[in-house]
Amino acid sequence: MKSILFSGCAALCFIASAQAQSADTEEARQDTISVVGLRPVAAEDVTASVSVLSAADLAVRDSEFIADQLRAVPGLGISRSGTQSGLTQIRIRGAEANHTLVLLNGIEVSDAVNGETDFGLFSGLNLSRIEVARGEQSALYGSDAVGGVINLVTAEATELNAAAEYGTFDTLRGQVSGGLHFGNGNLSAAASAFSTDGVDVSGNDGEKDGSESYSFLLTGNQQVAGSIDLSGLLTYRSTTSQTDPDTDFDGLLDNADRETESDQWLFGARASTTAFGLDHVLTASFNSVVRENFSDGAATDETTGERTKIAYSPATSFEFDGAVLDLAGILDWEQEDYTREGQASVFGDPNQSQTFETLGAAVEARLSVGDLALTASARHDDNDGVFDDADTWRIGAAYNLSPAFRVRASAGEGVKNPTFTELFGFYPGSFVGNPDLQPETSSSWEIGFDHIHGPFDVSLTYFEAELENEIYTSYAPPLFLATPMNRTGESERSGVEGAFGWTISETLRLNASATKIDSTSDSGIQEIRVPEWTGSVSVDWQSSTVEGMRAGFALDYIGTQLDTDFGTFTTVSLGDYLLASGTFEYPVTERFAVTLRGENLFDVRTDDVFGYHAPGATALIGVKLR
Repeated sequence: MKSILFSGCAALCFIASAQAQSADTEEARQDTISVVGLRPVAAEDVTASVSVLSAADLAVRDSEFIADQLRAVPGLGISRSGTQSGLTQIRIRGAEANHTLVLLNGIEVSDAVNGETDFGLFSGLNLSRIEVARGEQSALYGSDAVGGVINLVTAEATELNAAAEYGTFDTLRGQVSGGLHFGNGNLSAAASAFSTDGVDVSGNDGEKDGSESYSFLLTGNQQVAGSIDLSGLLTYRSTTSQTDPDTDFDGLLDNADRETESDQWLFGARASTTAFGLDHVLTASFNSVVRENFSDGAATDETTGERTKIAYSPATSFEFDGAVLDLAGILDWEQEDYTREGQASVFGDPNQSQTFETLGAAVEARLSVGDLALTASARHDDNDGVFDDADTWRIGAAYNLSPAFRVRASAGEGVKNPTFTELFGFYPGSFVGNPDLQPETSSSWEIGFDHIHGPFDVSLTYFEAELENEIYTSYAPPLFLATPMNRTGESERSGVEGAFGWTISETLRLNASATKIDSTSDSGIQEIRVPEWTGSVSVDWQSSTVEGMRAGFALDYIGTQLDTDFGTFTTVSLGDYLLASGTFEYPVTERFAVTLRGENLFDVRTDDVFGYHAPGATALIGVKLR
């Protein structure tokens, strides 16, 4: 399966290149990418590996959870612990989950406690687009962007829209959104709800472990005083996820009552204007994530992570002799607060309260001369004495060998500070933090090509990365308590990513991707939860005779991967699997439609985390007000 997927993708790349020479060049790359610069960058000037999922791409799977949509992106691996609202991690190019920076309309959404984004929290977002930049981006964003950056872009609602679904496992999903325009501004609001009875994640045919989530999103923008653009975002989301523990410490889950309640508030505001020959952008945001764990109905512990961030960014542009030079800078201040409350025991006191502050400054230069695009960025972070100050950089170049063929290369260094959990976390009898941890540092390079011509678009990228001071979990005898430690050597990652798109007709589009990743520790051992092979194929069809009728089908392959059996503390292999999903929408009237959707249509066993069982085949029927 894995060799067929990648060989097929490579063959498609060759066929497309051959056919493109005789076809008219399509005016493409007219879009801009916001995730790779301090200002939006024209697609033809991007020197890094970037994937964009459009609204049409998202409609193919139409999944409630963003993680399932991201299976279409090369280089990404997904680990879900049981239920759909359970802990869901995304790794880019074999890096750790907390090496992925996630933004919502440009605002960081990760949990300040563990430094990562739990995608089990992100359901029901009304998105129009997802941008994914792979490779180190610390030169722009600071810590947390070692693996890459994912930017979720919300849709602007213009009228009332609603949808509802019901299906297998008593799964219920509902969404409603609307918006209004007034003068020089607009306001959009969206709300969603999701619940499912789920399955017994222990696999013992015991009590089912369900989940439910609710979210609300408000976005808006307004132009004032004729030249000042204001925009803002406010979102709240709440998730309850049931799971099972390993009560006898044999590495296998036991049927028992465990539950986690998570609540997140995120607020962000942005003001931009032009004055004194410069473009000015001022942003401010606040993010709070609260998690409370329950055992047999009784609260056991609660963690709260808060992030406050303020940034100012000036920019300017120069044109001379057919060249364009764009310069931008940013000065940002960030404060993260961590609180953990729990019951003290013979194992120790879990209660903690910590605060980190970081002051960062970065500059970015982009030069476009004819068919050549060059970019360079550098950043300094003052970590207020908690960690050593960090200096990071990134450079890149892209050149159009012909109107239909472009080559690119980039290199950079990134940094990841230890998280609150890694430093000060404490779970009685199982986990103890390590306050002596050092930041992880990563250096990488990549080379690739992009081919956009006629109905075809192709990309192929090779990358290598080295990680120093990698933070791993040690289980030292005799107690085998989990404790984070820094590795003494270098961990290595390398791989190949391929993507192919074919607009077969005005109504039919095919997309495919394949990735091979080799990720090893300093001792040469394969890293856990990093599949060597992943791949995806999807087809999107829209009727040419019935307006609004469409169908989508996707196959997502996840190869074998390693994990840890925490009963024996040995490495185990998780089998590969092929996920099939499909959607169909039929318009009954101009605004009312009936929908069908299926997930895991082949009803295969999906093991992302050892011991956790996930739902099988799911079928849902719904209605939609468009």
